[in-house]
Amino acid sequence: MKRYIKVFAFLFMIGLVSCEYDYIPEEEIILPTPDPDNPISFETQIEPIFQSKCISCHDSKKPVLVTGSAFDNLSNGEYINTSEPSESKVYKKSKDGHGNNMSSQELNLLLLWIQEGAKDN
Repeated sequence: MKRYIKVFAFLFMIGLVSCEYDYIPEEEIILPTPDPDNPISFETQIEPIFQSKCISCHDSKKPVLVTGSAFDNLSNGEYINTSEPSESKVYKKSKDGHGNNMSSQELNLLLLWIQEGAKDN
């Protein structure tokens, strides 16, 4: 019986160590400053992030983020808040490690795009 408890404890510890949750605390996020001469492109900079990090679940689950319809599905819902960009649902979910974790650079790019008005460009 003791052997089973040791094996269970060992497997439990491996499970704890192997779990990775990449939550980025608010104070570690460097808030970007929009550059009107160099705006973020949804098509070439934001949509590819969704394709690499989100599409495994959001190919059919709301918001659907497949190429060509991602912008419409984000802007026609409650996912983007241009008046309070850091409160945007798409940003908050991504920042909290939802799905395949975005890097801090990708999060900053997403936030900057929202700050710039979340344009379909």
